[in-house]
Amino acid sequence: MAGLSGYVAVNSLGLGHAARAVAVAKELVGRHPDLYLFFLAGSPALDLAVASGFDAMPLPPTPEWFHERGEIRSMGRWYREYARYLRIAGKFLRGEADWERFRFLISDGEMASVREAARHGIPTVAFVHSIGQAFARDPGTRLVEGFGRWWMGSLLSRSNVRVLGLETGIDLPNARYVGPIVRPFSKDRSTLREDLVFLKKTVLVAPGGTAVGGFLIDEAVQAWRAVDLPDAQMIVVSGPKLKPAQAPGVYYKGFVPNLQDYVLAADLVITLAGKGTMMEAVAAGTPVIAIPPKGHAEAERNLRAFGLRYRYEDAFRLRELIPEMLSVVRPPPIDLGPRRAVDEIEGFLRDRRVLG
Repeated sequence: MAGLSGYVAVNSLGLGHAARAVAVAKELVGRHPDLYLFFLAGSPALDLAVASGFDAMPLPPTPEWFHERGEIRSMGRWYREYARYLRIAGKFLRGEADWERFRFLISDGEMASVREAARHGIPTVAFVHSIGQAFARDPGTRLVEGFGRWWMGSLLSRSNVRVLGLETGIDLPNARYVGPIVRPFSKDRSTLREDLVFLKKTVLVAPGGTAVGGFLIDEAVQAWRAVDLPDAQMIVVSGPKLKPAQAPGVYYKGFVPNLQDYVLAADLVITLAGKGTMMEAVAAGTPVIAIPPKGHAEAERNLRAFGLRYRYEDAFRLRELIPEMLSVVRPPPIDLGPRRAVDEIEGFLRDRRVLG
């Protein structure tokens, strides 16, 4: 076991993949202190990995969604950019990855690394939410998505790969369902509120690590100024991609590496319906307004999985929703920690005789 090293490759479209990978990596290293995990990630995922205490090497960044006021646009163009990303990242990995030293790969949504590991027969654990995407609105893009599902399915079906499903319905013989994963909270809620100086009811606006959520910040701030609640405060965590204009009476932060602690300490979270901040709110038991970007099938599935009924249009009625959600009874927390996933990783690596 001593001296064993492995790669952790992360899709850098937002911070949800990186936050989940950090949770898994910390749990794995906690069980095996001699294990060395080295992250491969583009910005901003790279920044979160480094801020969480891991060494990392920069990959080319995953292309950003094309969007307008929260609506996903031009998916055909995005798929062309993603194909280009796979070529560039693959070339980079062929020149820089050391598969002799790093004996296994954990990939969270990063397919270029899975392809390169497969070429070297490296045991690979791949976290996936679905096989391929479902954004298409025209026949040509549907053909592209069909090819993408075939390519991804064939790559993930290889004998050196174990697929860990974040959603149900991954129809591959080597897949195991582990469900959503979030980072553990560092302290209890009352201590965090004291540390963060949350003296009033706190509305946290945290739309995620992409630029798609810019419209949600705008709508949330406008609604906040309209409702005028003197016994409450709003904090905007804009993330690494957004630089919103600041409004009076609202507190602004950019990138924070421990967003899960802010989520637990808050009284209400307003976010996009991704697998990052929304899942952290569910785990914390913090009431959440989770808005799916228009045309984002994965976000809509995330909402259904937890019985949430929000729609894209709800972003424009926040002045009604904020007071309503601040008055609800806080639901119980849910354990969405990484233990089950790490159990699966350990079992797979032992089967492959990587772990002793």
